[in-house]
Amino acid sequence: MRLSSWVRTPPLPGGAARNWFLNGVALLRTALDAEALLDRCITLEALAGRRRQLYWADRPLDLDILLVDGECIDRERLVVPHPAIAQRPFVLEPLLQIWPDAIDPRTLRSYADLDRAPGPRPAFAGCSSLRLVAGRPALRYL
Repeated sequence: MRLSSWVRTPPLPGGAARNWFLNGVALLRTALDAEALLDRCITLEALAGRRRQLYWADRPLDLDILLVDGECIDRERLVVPHPAIAQRPFVLEPLLQIWPDAIDPRTLRSYADLDRAPGPRPAFAGCSSLRLVAGRPALRYL
């Protein structure tokens, strides 16, 4: 497993969120297929207290599946690769930090070569790890 640094970003325009977010990327191996992994992610979000009531609202945990072993998946519940990787520096930067040669399986282009979204680069936050405390995510700051 590889974990990126954390990226602290303001909420995206157009959503209901008012608070800043802490974003990161993890590269891992699993025996689960993509749908089962999605179900596990949704369960973990619920255990962390996430309620899916408003679009792009504040939330304690948001897990997205970005890439799955070179697969392209187009299902109602899951689209892989995540369609907004290249447009979101707060996703692209941490991805490239832990997987610099990641390839978009749809275009076969390196994410490092794709044009990045305009705007300021994300600020990497001073957090060293994420762990679960009493079943909820807890950050340990540097």
